[in-house]
Amino acid sequence: MNDVIIISEVTHTGEVHFQVNSCFIEMLSGLYPSQKIIFYAETNHNNTVKESLSNKQLNNLEFLPFEGYYDEKKFRWASKIIGECIQIVKILRKGKLLKSELFVWTCLFPTGHFFLNFLILFQKKSKHIIVLHGELEFLKISGKRKSETLLGIILKAGIYLSTKKTKYIVLGGNIKKSLKTIISQRILKRTYSILHPYNFSVDYYLKDLNNTNDQLLNIGAIGTQMLSKNSNYIYSLAEYYKADVIQDKINFITIGKILPELNPFDTDLVKKLYSDSFVSQKNFEIEISKLNFIIFFYDNTAYELCASGAIFEAIRLDIPIISIKNDFFQWLFDSYGEMGFLCNNLDDIKLTIDELKRDGFKEKLVNFRKNIVKFKNENDLTNLAIKLKTII
Repeated sequence: MNDVIIISEVTHTGEVHFQVNSCFIEMLSGLYPSQKIIFYAETNHNNTVKESLSNKQLNNLEFLPFEGYYDEKKFRWASKIIGECIQIVKILRKGKLLKSELFVWTCLFPTGHFFLNFLILFQKKSKHIIVLHGELEFLKISGKRKSETLLGIILKAGIYLSTKKTKYIVLGGNIKKSLKTIISQRILKRTYSILHPYNFSVDYYLKDLNNTNDQLLNIGAIGTQMLSKNSNYIYSLAEYYKADVIQDKINFITIGKILPELNPFDTDLVKKLYSDSFVSQKNFEIEISKLNFIIFFYDNTAYELCASGAIFEAIRLDIPIISIKNDFFQWLFDSYGEMGFLCNNLDDIKLTIDELKRDGFKEKLVNFRKNIVKFKNENDLTNLAIKLKTII
């Protein structure tokens, strides 16, 4: 392999996906300490990743930023699609100049998939690894808008256009299993699964923030709140437990942006943090650390084709979950042990909360945290890097 490996994030800006990108950089830098690792990303994202790796001794790492190619506040499809394609061309040119033979693309929009795989047809020597994320959701057939259906067609066309020297990585064994009915065996043979990489170390300012008030149960939904996540359910729970909320026995909290589509469900019984403003990763983590449980409402099909970064944030901060069953969480618990409560529906969640109110499940809570610690020990970046090396 040539002495230069190029890792590129051409889709996300700011702090979005910085965890997964930091992890891939750290793993590859450790696997190939004698080779130069170059990371391309939007300026603010680049700075966030650089800061997250500031305490690592990665002497072979170089950061190359580029200016964002679309305005997040005034989103335009043309700017996103054309801008991403321009960056892909620039990165490939840089790779050719440096004679790099390995490119790792940590996220691509469907149009970027197609454009990259088209260009790769004319490159004989280079190897490409493409990490698949939430864009796989476009491959689902039912319940999509016309634009989403079109993006799914473009994504599938791009994947089928890929050459034998292109490999795909999905972030969970259940995701590869779900792909068996969607893409051909020819592509599946070049598709590998590793667990969603996450740095589980905890910063000093997060120590001892967990709620120690035995009389108060803090239950929070984290990340962007939207109807497709069934985020309206937390308002139903707050109304159901209205007396407990008023008496300061239960707090229902959302931490993150709330989309306007949830306005009809809004109630003062739910505490809303950073609902209409940007929240830094540090403040996000501080608020999460105060929770007793993180709650999820995605249904059984929600994580068929994508991993949940939010559950890894819960694991990192040692916070058990309460969730409606979905394929990804079920696979995770079956593989590594229970790390919270998986419920069939909203009524089951109420039964779980009722038992928690009665001071129940103490032994289970101890076991949840043991499984969380075990999971983190078995899936640190050192172990994931070993799996990654077999793919490369």
